[in-house]
Amino acid sequence: MRLFKRTTFKRKLYVYSLLLYIVPVLVLGTVSSTIASRMVQEEVDHNHQIILRQIQFQVDRFLQTLEKASIELANSTVIEKSVEAGPSIQTYDLTMDMMELLQKQRNFSEIQYDVSVIYNRYLKVYSSRSGLIDFSDFAYADIARQLSDSASGPVVISPKTYPYQNELLVIRPVPLFYADRANGYIMLHVQSSKLTSFVQGVQLGERRKLLVLDENGTVVASHNPAEIGTRIYSSELYRYWNDPQQATAEVELDGVSYQVSMERSMFNNWTYLALTESTLLTGKSQRIQTLTWVIVAALVALWMLIALVGARSLYNPIQRLSAKFSGDGRGGKSPRDGLEALDSFIHHVVMTNDRLQHKLNEQLPYLKETVFQQLLRGEMDDREIREKTEQYGFPLKGNWFCVCLVDVDEFGRFRQTYREKDRSLMLYALRKMCEELCEELPQASCITAAPLPGQVAIIIGLDRVSDGIERKVTEMVAQINGKVRQYFQFTVTVTLSDPVKDYRGISDAYQQALELLSYRLLLGHSQLITNRDLKPSVQQSRTTIVKWQKRIVSSIAQGDLEGAAAQLDEMMRLVPLYVQNSETVLGLFAYLIGELDVLMQEIGLDPKTFFPDDPYKELYAKTSLDEVKEWLTGAIFPAVARHMGGLRMSKQKAQIQQVLAYIHDHYDTDLSLQQVAERFGMSPSQLSRSFKEETDTHFGDYLIHYRMEKAKEFLVHTDMPIKDISEKLCYTSVQNFTRIFKQTVQIPPGQYRKQFRDADYEAGAAEEDETS
Repeated sequence: MRLFKRTTFKRKLYVYSLLLYIVPVLVLGTVSSTIASRMVQEEVDHNHQIILRQIQFQVDRFLQTLEKASIELANSTVIEKSVEAGPSIQTYDLTMDMMELLQKQRNFSEIQYDVSVIYNRYLKVYSSRSGLIDFSDFAYADIARQLSDSASGPVVISPKTYPYQNELLVIRPVPLFYADRANGYIMLHVQSSKLTSFVQGVQLGERRKLLVLDENGTVVASHNPAEIGTRIYSSELYRYWNDPQQATAEVELDGVSYQVSMERSMFNNWTYLALTESTLLTGKSQRIQTLTWVIVAALVALWMLIALVGARSLYNPIQRLSAKFSGDGRGGKSPRDGLEALDSFIHHVVMTNDRLQHKLNEQLPYLKETVFQQLLRGEMDDREIREKTEQYGFPLKGNWFCVCLVDVDEFGRFRQTYREKDRSLMLYALRKMCEELCEELPQASCITAAPLPGQVAIIIGLDRVSDGIERKVTEMVAQINGKVRQYFQFTVTVTLSDPVKDYRGISDAYQQALELLSYRLLLGHSQLITNRDLKPSVQQSRTTIVKWQKRIVSSIAQGDLEGAAAQLDEMMRLVPLYVQNSETVLGLFAYLIGELDVLMQEIGLDPKTFFPDDPYKELYAKTSLDEVKEWLTGAIFPAVARHMGGLRMSKQKAQIQQVLAYIHDHYDTDLSLQQVAERFGMSPSQLSRSFKEETDTHFGDYLIHYRMEKAKEFLVHTDMPIKDISEKLCYTSVQNFTRIFKQTVQIPPGQYRKQFRDADYEAGAAEEDETS
């Protein structure tokens, strides 16, 4: 490593040139040879799979044909009757029909096979080969006896499963469906050569094998007839065969390594194996790798020659340049291979430039912010602005300018909620968000500043002014409120000035935007305010506002809080249509509070009892009409109505209100008129009369109606059984509860539950459709 560091740049250039070419070529050669070997392997596996699927299709079709033939014979009425009656003189006609049916079935079959009919009851066998013989003379008597003893169903026995069994046997019980034991069996005999023909028909080539195994791992078909009927004798091949998840693997048989592919039939669980000697594959791969590396070596040698010539040509200009910076104007040899002086000089220039750039970058945000503040205050002329723009690269260009102010609503609460560091981060994020929105404006430029705490000013430069351009600017500014609500936990009010001419007009636009902020009380928080928003669509007179104030006071005096709230909403709608400053608006609501104060004094109440704090001070602390409305409807109106209602409410009404509250709390107990009257120290007749006067209904009817409303809630919103609901509502039986519920609601409780559950389901489905 030290020797390489001390060598000349010329030699390093030569080495690097070699490495830049040789390393990719070596990597490419390695990858190419690996990919080629893998492609050979994949091609072999692909061919294996094609062959195996072809063999599987042929064998499955062969077995399906035999299965179909055995089912048709076993299901034949003639054979079923013959097996049940047995072969005898008395059943001669039936036996002949059976033999004729067997012969016809064999003649029409595309597969040549022999058939044996086994008569279990009579120990006889009819064979298409030997005719009618005794059971003991039957070649497969042991197999038939095992089937009879085990009461087995349909069986397929591969060749050489039993001694002297050189055929594929397909066996079906007769009848097909039996209770205890079959009367007999249909046995189809097929020569094993039929299966072997499928395998031998495939041209595998040298050093390849093809095996067909049954579900027990016994060889059913092979190119080598001696392997038929043998079990898997290789432990590696057995593990591979026993794992259905594998498709290919490498196993060893008789000391020879094979690449194996497997296909398993879903029809009968037989397995089809294709084996190719691994050396056959590796030989092809080695030939490809050898050819690849020969080409790589030739390319490397050629590039070494090109790199040697190129390094000399590239180094000459560098040598002359380094001589100049080293002070040798004659172009002589520079110290340390001619690059030390050049490297030292460039390093010194870069370090000096980095220090200056770092200092400039540290001060640039403050310089820009100072210039922006001066621009908003009108402390710079056009020439100074253009100089600063060229010096600091400000993006503000154009002949017309608008100023947009983004001001945090309720800044005092904002300061109390967040720490100073968090506030700075949020306002910085707000400023960046505004800059990103401004970038979407076509043919416009903008800069942002923070003239006041909690406020961001956006100066937008325009080449020209038209209705279309102003509309686009307004649409862009209108997005700020939505973005703030989406990403922040506070709201802002946005104001937009009218376009002004030249840089000098920017300060006027800023002042106009500040004035627009004062109308936040009229329009509420999280609003966009422009001059156009302040022009009322309908001119209303002050007399109309006073009339609504009188109506509000009258509604409160009558205890109608809902009416008072509705009239206040109407008044809120009218106020911004003609009032042009916040002080006048606050004066209108101060007058309303004064009217309520006079009303209290006229009926003998001290306003201080329900105005513990100064209401006028609280009013002038509000920053929006929404806050004023919430304060009036939530605190002032209920307090006044509560004190006035207490004077008007009679003793009888107070008692009945207590009775109603008692019923609501104890509806699930045994309530009666006598019990409630004693509870409140009244006679039953007195309670009944007072209850009717105050509620316009009888005590018993009210109790039934209230309990039925509770029953509706239980039926719709719970899964409580109807029996439990009737007990909870103190009814003696379910029938009594059902009868009263039907009289009150017009439908039985079970139908009511189903009706509203279905309605809720349909409403939920409709809501999901609308959402999607």
